[in-house]
Amino acid sequence: MCLILGIVAVSCKKEAGPTGQSGTNGTNGNANVRMYSYSQTTLNAGNSYYAYFSPIGLTSGMIDSSLLVTYYRSGLDDWNVANGLGPQGRYNTIQFTIPGPPAIVGIYLRNADGTSYTGIDVVWDSIRIFVVPANVFKIAKHDKVDFQNYKQVKDYYNAK
Repeated sequence: MCLILGIVAVSCKKEAGPTGQSGTNGTNGNANVRMYSYSQTTLNAGNSYYAYFSPIGLTSGMIDSSLLVTYYRSGLDDWNVANGLGPQGRYNTIQFTIPGPPAIVGIYLRNADGTSYTGIDVVWDSIRIFVVPANVFKIAKHDKVDFQNYKQVKDYYNAK
């Protein structure tokens, strides 16, 4: 019986069907990178120069396994990355996270020398937070993306 089944299996011919139409190319994706946009935010004495954002869908697991980069824009200034000196070195920004729930991305101000902020109110016209999974960040670093440069990050991840 096994011999007969073996002969039948070997004697079968495999025929290919007709070739189908080629599909269209998909649009470039952002490889699971998420970008959250926020409107005007004012940091002042009333909020102790802190700003808090709760991106929808952000989890503590994502915080632990992703790069979070926050950019802000004030007036006609270019986009600035949080965790560094602000425009004209007037203040320093510090980004932090709270795993939650809800998960929070926060930013606070310090003087340029690191002491408690003593300047005037700071108004940011827009804020953008990128959440970049670690494996995607590795590829971007290999491709030499400068995460200090908002335009490079935006263009690389095709963020709109």
